[in-house]
Amino acid sequence: MTRTLVLIRHGKAEPARDDLTDEARQLTLSGRAALEGPCGFSRTLALLDDEERARPRLIASSACRARQTAEIAAGVLECKEIEERAYLFSQNTEAFLEELAQSSERATVIVGHVPFVERMSEYLCGVQLDFSPGAAAAIELDDALDACESKLLWFVQGPHAK
Repeated sequence: MTRTLVLIRHGKAEPARDDLTDEARQLTLSGRAALEGPCGFSRTLALLDDEERARPRLIASSACRARQTAEIAAGVLECKEIEERAYLFSQNTEAFLEELAQSSERATVIVGHVPFVERMSEYLCGVQLDFSPGAAAAIELDDALDACESKLLWFVQGPHAK
């Protein structure tokens, strides 16, 4: 069975502040609007085939902005559950690859951060991608998850948030 991984960078977030932890930062109103708008996830995630859209597994970083981004993606995909993983916030490559290796879902959608999503696309496909906020890359996974053996299916730069 072919497995597809979709790596998504969270949408545009509010700037860092001294009185707010990085994990608590939220999407800006324009960041949310861009993801929900006509050039947002409804357009991007329509690139998945019917099987991939049927029951994807959706996993988000524990950061608020990633969770908010995942909720928008879940609405488009009609996905009822969002799993949360702290290792996506801490950008733990080993934990991610271990869980991905054990996964049997046809499609897995990950909402995380840079540089993690960029490193993972480069590791899996050998392709350097520049993920702007809300960008997404779909990857056909190699069964063994060996370096540079998976195939980049498509890459969509994130919608512009004003």
